[in-house]
Amino acid sequence: MAEQKINNLEQALRNRILARAKEINQKLLVRLEATAIDLNNNRHLAALGGLDGIEREIGEMRSFLLLLR
Repeated sequence: MAEQKINNLEQALRNRILARAKEINQKLLVRLEATAIDLNNNRHLAALGGLDGIEREIGEMRSFLLLLR
């Protein structure tokens, strides 16, 4: 019984981690799409702005995914 509760808790935690990683991924995709549009319209400064801080968000998503190893 206790082992089943631990397994359920572990699965719930894994699901929450995956959900958070998917949320971050979706935000990144939206940002990259907007950046691509800016580049296609020769708005290089807007594209730079769209990329500002993206490394931190990628790192955050990576950290969540590493928790699942």
